[in-house]
Amino acid sequence: MKTFYACLVIGLVILNFIDAALEIDNLNREMLFHNLLRFSSGFVFLGIWNWYTHKLKIKAALYLIFAFMVSDGIFDYVRNIDNLTFEILFHDSYVVIWGALSGFFFEKWLKKTNS
Repeated sequence: MKTFYACLVIGLVILNFIDAALEIDNLNREMLFHNLLRFSSGFVFLGIWNWYTHKLKIKAALYLIFAFMVSDGIFDYVRNIDNLTFEILFHDSYVVIWGALSGFFFEKWLKKTNS
């Protein structure tokens, strides 16, 4: 469980550095929703379903995450929000990878406690 908490804390610190470097305002409701959606999709699809149950293949998980990202981009386009830039794509990719690593460590802890 220590590695899971460490992954969350270290990931949050790195996310704050990335946001400061790329000048992304991360403390508004819009970005909080975007980050939560991307983190949870990486956490659940890549971190837990792929490693723990092995019922979801990596290709299918990546397609699901891609579908979430595209649908969110279309929703933003309909609302006249243009956030399709390199900085946002880099930021979103980091959040998905951070969620996947956190899900992986959570899954390892879950397997350890169930054994």
